[in-house]
Amino acid sequence: MDNKNINYITKHYKEGLFDVESALLRIKQSAPKWWTRSRIAAACIGAVVLTATAAVFVHKSYFWQPANDTEIIQPTNIPASEIIRSIDFENAPLPTVVQKIREVYGVEVTDMPADASEYSLSLHYVGSATDLVETINDILDTDMKIQE
Repeated sequence: MDNKNINYITKHYKEGLFDVESALLRIKQSAPKWWTRSRIAAACIGAVVLTATAAVFVHKSYFWQPANDTEIIQPTNIPASEIIRSIDFENAPLPTVVQKIREVYGVEVTDMPADASEYSLSLHYVGSATDLVETINDILDTDMKIQE
């Protein structure tokens, strides 16, 4: 039986067939050429950057808390003449305008002209009572004031 094995080997033996160097060379040549060191490094860097970005987003969205030292500023006592409101007049006589200013702003208007019923006003105004009276004074050429 040993003879059979030896005969088979000698019959099929070829020079360099079992050479380790040539076998390794054949294996190296069959590796894909697109898989180079620079591409492997770029892929690793990309993976690290994506992982870091995802970690930052997860940390910001799940673990974010508002600062505890946030100071809430309360408004101080604002005079009624400085509160901003909206007011409308449509061809209204000046006494009606003054009455409406009293109702909306809660202030008293003084120094109304003697012939106040002869003045009329159409106006849409958003602002403070002080600015409103100054605007009316400019429009109607009057000298009214707000009593503090």
